[in-house]
Amino acid sequence: MRGHCYAGASFVRQEARHYGLETSAIIAIVGVAVSAAGAGYSAYAASEAQASAADYNKKLAENQAALAQQAADIDADTMKEKNRRLQALQLTEQGGSGVETESGSPLLVRADTARQMQRDIYLTKYGGYVHSSGYLQQAGLQGLYAQNYHRGAEIGAGVSLLSSGSALAAQNYYGRYGGYYADRDIYARSVGM
Repeated sequence: MRGHCYAGASFVRQEARHYGLETSAIIAIVGVAVSAAGAGYSAYAASEAQASAADYNKKLAENQAALAQQAADIDADTMKEKNRRLQALQLTEQGGSGVETESGSPLLVRADTARQMQRDIYLTKYGGYVHSSGYLQQAGLQGLYAQNYHRGAEIGAGVSLLSSGSALAAQNYYGRYGGYYADRDIYARSVGM
């Protein structure tokens, strides 16, 4: 068979080569598309996992803020009860010693004690407010992180798909209109093969 050339044999070989090229190009396109989808989903899933963690941290900080405020309120109520008992004891001791309790030094001592007690209650509540505010600020920051991670998931998946799509388009264009196979066919035609 060597040396014999049929009129249609050259055309058939070129067609077979052409279909082989398209089949391998389709396989490559499918591979790139699957890879792009996988990369896009991977980027999306990673960012969503970070967003879920930030949402959890936000809820945790909000709960800690509520607990800090409740603890301060309980401490303040306990302090009020303790102060009420202390004032009653002070009044009883002053009255038992025969001292006039409604005027002079005993009244001033009780007034000063009441003022200091109110200050202690205020500082206890303020401390709870400060702790609660710190946790609320942390919750706000975690909420911001969660929003950014959600946006990053969408953008990252989109960028991954677009870059893979452009690579796919370039590969398809290069394989169809240029590249090794086109150069080889042009050379073969020019030398009469």
